[in-house]
Amino acid sequence: MKEVVFETQYKNLNTEQKRAVDSVEGPMIVIAGPGTGKTSILTLRIANILRKTDTQPENILALTFTESGVHSMRKKLLEIVGASAYRIPIHTFHSFCNEIIKNFPQEFPRIIGAQHVTDLDQINILESVLESTKLTALKPSGNPVYYLKPILNFIKELKREDVDSKEYLKIVKDFENDLLNVDDLKHEKGVHKGEIKAKYKPLLRKIENSRELALVYSKYEEALEENRLYDFEDMIVEVLRILRSNKELLLELQETYQYVLADEHQDANRGQNRLLEFLSGFHENPNLFVVGDEKQAIFRFQGASLENFLYFKKRFPEAEVVSLVKNYRSTQGILDASHELISKNTSGAIERVKLEAKDKERKISISIANLDTPQ
Repeated sequence: MKEVVFETQYKNLNTEQKRAVDSVEGPMIVIAGPGTGKTSILTLRIANILRKTDTQPENILALTFTESGVHSMRKKLLEIVGASAYRIPIHTFHSFCNEIIKNFPQEFPRIIGAQHVTDLDQINILESVLESTKLTALKPSGNPVYYLKPILNFIKELKREDVDSKEYLKIVKDFENDLLNVDDLKHEKGVHKGEIKAKYKPLLRKIENSRELALVYSKYEEALEENRLYDFEDMIVEVLRILRSNKELLLELQETYQYVLADEHQDANRGQNRLLEFLSGFHENPNLFVVGDEKQAIFRFQGASLENFLYFKKRFPEAEVVSLVKNYRSTQGILDASHELISKNTSGAIERVKLEAKDKERKISISIANLDTPQ
């Protein structure tokens, strides 16, 4: 530990940043907008865990979403804790799951020895499934593979949300039962007595589409397994499946990773959130720390949502919440305009924290060349 470096960086923190770094025990969520130093407080918090406890670097797990995020975190930790930074597991969610699969190959016969499917393989497999399956809604007679790409994208989204084909079919059936029990589903009199009202027919069509999609999803998974293939989403899906059934492996991972930290948590989908819950599920109030910006769900196409950002506030009612509002990057005018714009695009589910510029005013000098003067 480079104590002088830690103390120097710690002294430069504002009150809320220090609060996030100091509270090393229990669940915490940090709402941190752009330019508020969220990566710095995450790395200083890791360093503080090593300073305040007898925890070994190998027992602290840090997760993020990109390899560049991993590199940035490691670089900052090297400045503070020195060579110990290389002993701290820092991963993307997918690389962490891949590490589990490599370390416990006997638990993952579905993945070990299989090949990672290419985009072309996925298209070919799904095309074959569509052509060989009896469908009506998802298989137009003029072009049987017309819905191929939307179906593939939807299957990926379901996997990211940790929903397999059986669970999805159950969801569809439950929705259908609810719809069929609606009081005013059918006309009660007149020439159309007993017929379903027009306003419900689009929902019934969607149910039929979804029922067929569940069938295609199931056959797509069977084809992957038959051909010893797995896709990108399967790394997290398979780990979650094993952790549900293998309590010994789950306990081993929980005992290994005593502190879990997740950066850019606004991008977490349900599968990734469930992974965090599994890893930190040994204690009622685990050492789970998540930090992110509720205004920047940049990976929403991966299944992330603003509601997911605060998912464990309900799961862990005792979680401490810290909002970082001091921005060290922009002027107040830019921050006010951004807040006004983003506040209009919200469901109201999450409070939009207004950022404050550290430097209230910043002079900008612009030099304009005299184009009339010969060079």
